[in-house]
Amino acid sequence: MASRPPYPRVARIVEVEKGSQTETVTWYQLRADHPYPDTLISEHQSEQEALDAKRRYEDPEKS
Repeated sequence: MASRPPYPRVARIVEVEKGSQTETVTWYQLRADHPYPDTLISEHQSEQEALDAKRRYEDPEKS
C-alpha cells in the first residue's frame, strides 16, 4: 500500500494521445514521483480538469 506523499507535493501534467492512428484523442495525465518515479495519479479528458486535479493534489490543506 502506498504511503501519503510528503508535502510539498509536486505533480505534472502529461498529454497522451489515445486511439488509432486515424482517430486520436488527447488525454491529460497527472503524474508525480511518489511513491515511485513517474507514478500515474489520474487521467482527465480536458486540460482544465487536469489543472484542477493538480491544484487539489498539491494543496497542503487537502491532506
